[in-house]
Amino acid sequence: MVDVIVGVSTGLIASLFYRYDGQHTCLPAVFLGTLYWFFYGTAFVVGILEIISGELETGVVRFMAVAVKTFVLSLGTTFGMQIVLKEPKDAWFDYDGNCGNIDLDDQWWRIPLYLLCSASALGQYRFPIVDYWRALSVQLVGYEVQYQVFLFLRTRHPQDLQDTAAANLLGAIGAVVFAAIMSYFVESITYYYHARVLQRRKGKYSPFGEFLYSTCETYVRVTNRLGFGKKNDLVYLEMSEKLRKQREELEDTNHSRTDITLTEEEEMVFLEAVIQAEDLNIWALLMPTLYQLVPGSLIARLWFNTIFLPPLDSECKVIDGTDYNFVKPVQSASHAVFESLLVTAVSLALGTLIGFGVVEYGTYILTKLFCCKNENQQITSDPNASADSIRTINLRKSSRNFFSHTINENNPSSDLYTIDENDPASDSERNTEDTNVNEEAGFDDDNITETNNDLLQPLL
Repeated sequence: MVDVIVGVSTGLIASLFYRYDGQHTCLPAVFLGTLYWFFYGTAFVVGILEIISGELETGVVRFMAVAVKTFVLSLGTTFGMQIVLKEPKDAWFDYDGNCGNIDLDDQWWRIPLYLLCSASALGQYRFPIVDYWRALSVQLVGYEVQYQVFLFLRTRHPQDLQDTAAANLLGAIGAVVFAAIMSYFVESITYYYHARVLQRRKGKYSPFGEFLYSTCETYVRVTNRLGFGKKNDLVYLEMSEKLRKQREELEDTNHSRTDITLTEEEEMVFLEAVIQAEDLNIWALLMPTLYQLVPGSLIARLWFNTIFLPPLDSECKVIDGTDYNFVKPVQSASHAVFESLLVTAVSLALGTLIGFGVVEYGTYILTKLFCCKNENQQITSDPNASADSIRTINLRKSSRNFFSHTINENNPSSDLYTIDENDPASDSERNTEDTNVNEEAGFDDDNITETNNDLLQPLL
């Protein structure tokens, strides 16, 4: 019902402007630009991505759900047009002088306009304002690669969609690779900050490490001062001194302290700080980017062309030796909406998969070439580390960066994490997992209260 109301109101309001403003309104631009924010364009591409990856059931269901929702919005818009206009079809095809009057190639504000639209998309995703710059960077890279490749190839392919396919493919690859590189550098920079505030490392850093810590601390304080930072980041930064003091007292054999105590509010802040210290899931940056690259307007245009059948272009030739003409209908490239929709969606899905492959195998090759220790080697250097905890941590890190990795506990068909409440072994497994998480958070089991220990269980 909500989709119907949105569609009808959009068609009604836009048609009123068209009728009483001298018929100088480009209705397709108004409809597609407004309904764009209600389309599930990202879900459409993710559905194609799942189908390609072998997840046929979820992919097909997601694909059909997007198609039906978009059709409801488009059909509702035509209902609104019928209320106001006598000839809705003529108004829809009234392009001359109304549509295509701005050449974005010659406008200096093309990129600022795109960034503004991208920021609006991040608002829909409830993306933290303090991290807008990271998502906007990925969105800009994907858009510019797509745009520049399309400009380069469009003169070579005026009668086909190879330019569109290549532009979307390379745009998606560029976005994935750039998101992975940015995540690596941001996590490397913030390592010093999180290691100190979570007390995972004692003592002073090198001058470079101290500089990075001071930079992160200043960023937290400045963003909170400007009003768009996370308040809990500042709260925990000030609370870290209290934790450091309590830990020193706990480690002092001459002091009477036996545990680290936190209030309920401090526990919640602590939990958020531990979660934020984890590696950022690369999908958090890619989903808004795909949202901007997906063909949401093409899905709607497909349904509008189903409702308002576009006129067929034709070629007229004289039959030799007669006075008759042969009229052959020709499908215009501008009306091949369904073909363009599939080409765009599939090329974006393939580009995303290829991008993850480039990141995964590129990381493996660079690790081998430069003889760098990976996370598994670093953790296994600890003789007291558990093999199960090492495997779990590495799997979580991989799942945040590569599309092909999954976590078994998120898979309903897997019973690897099924716990039998009547099985004594299950209690032992839970205690072992609690210990692993406490160690990952920077605290020992003997140095944390029972309440705080329970607090960390959701991290599992």
